[in-house]
Amino acid sequence: MKVIIIGGVAAGMSAASKLKRLKEDTEIIVYEKGSDLSYGACGMPYFISDVIKEEASLIARTKDEFLKRGINVHTQHEVIKVDTDQKQLSIKDLENNTIIYDTYDKLIIATGASAIRLPVEGKTLKGIHTLKTLEDARSLKQRLQDETVQKIAVIGGGFIGLEVVESIVESGKKAILIEREPQLMPQYDADIMAPITTMLARAGVEIHLGETVKAYQGDETVSRIKTDKRTLSVDLVIEAIGVKPDTGFLEDSDIKRHDNGAVIVDKQLRTNLEDIYAAGDCATVYHRLKDSFTAYVPLGTHANKAGRIIAENIAGNPITFPGVIGSNHLKCLQYEIAKTGLSEKEAEALDLAFDTVMVKAANQAGYYPDAKPVHIKLTFERHTHRLLGCQMVGEKGVALRINIMATAIQAGMDAQTFSNLDLAYAPPFSPVWDPLQVATNQIK
Repeated sequence: MKVIIIGGVAAGMSAASKLKRLKEDTEIIVYEKGSDLSYGACGMPYFISDVIKEEASLIARTKDEFLKRGINVHTQHEVIKVDTDQKQLSIKDLENNTIIYDTYDKLIIATGASAIRLPVEGKTLKGIHTLKTLEDARSLKQRLQDETVQKIAVIGGGFIGLEVVESIVESGKKAILIEREPQLMPQYDADIMAPITTMLARAGVEIHLGETVKAYQGDETVSRIKTDKRTLSVDLVIEAIGVKPDTGFLEDSDIKRHDNGAVIVDKQLRTNLEDIYAAGDCATVYHRLKDSFTAYVPLGTHANKAGRIIAENIAGNPITFPGVIGSNHLKCLQYEIAKTGLSEKEAEALDLAFDTVMVKAANQAGYYPDAKPVHIKLTFERHTHRLLGCQMVGEKGVALRINIMATAIQAGMDAQTFSNLDLAYAPPFSPVWDPLQVATNQIK
């Protein structure tokens, strides 16, 4: 059996490694259009800030390591067309500028996503960066170490935007944050994000919410940003406005895609065509709470799990991907931010019968030194009190607690059941009533 994988980062190499362990005699060929393989993209904000000093720390396995395991990897090879009738790929060798062809028995599409760029005047000026690939990180890290670069604008207040702002602040440089929505982290509810906006402003970040970039200006290199409200002087721009599935090469194929271009898959990560699978940032995932196969949640956790599940299915061990509920967390300066399940906005969009509670509770016993408040917002089903979502923000005790709530939501717990869970207690870690149980008690 010959398996071709398009894309050599999280989902693709996870599938390749697992499949080789399951069926050693499988011929596995990987085509990756970039130069880098199997790297931890989520660590890149910490690489550019020099918290992670060595690039090699981000790389899980090298090309030579994969080759030694019998996985044939071709970097700088971009798949430009898929002929699903003939099971044939057209591939551009980017080093030699030639076209080659290859055929497959099974195909895994794991091409990831690319950074969305603002379609504005001046977008081709030098000094405008994105942070999606390891090559992006190398280039950006070098520029941030330039002493003449002191005033840096970050466009977009989502995950990457906040992590990059943290890097800028901790480097002692000036950060300007522009977000077109009226709040930071639009995936969250506005009331849970209010402490983060206040904290960043106190840290010296110049924040412009509800503001849209209209143009970049400068002589060869960007030096000004023109928005719908003002003009700002800058030394560097980092666009972090989101990603789009890298699936343009499927335009002429019969593979079904979502409106945003993501390949639509079932619970076994199969596409609508036989022998073709897809996973990672180029594909949709099943969302358990929304009961939707077209959710787009581009996170490394899902990519790695999905790659392994594809490998099991190809190897003849049929298993399914149970789906996601949108769990995530991040660090921004001294604060931790976390979410799982449905926000209030998402529940409204689904037209659910729901309510919310919001509480502030100490992360540990109040008499124990350095206790910090945790803000918790729960979304729950109105009549059954079944837990639907949780959002948290605080300086301590947030990032790991979200996993407790993710487990409870995925298990279908209601507030009464959760309030009676036997959670561990010790003054340095929690009050007698854990903050999460303080919140579920409010529901009861």
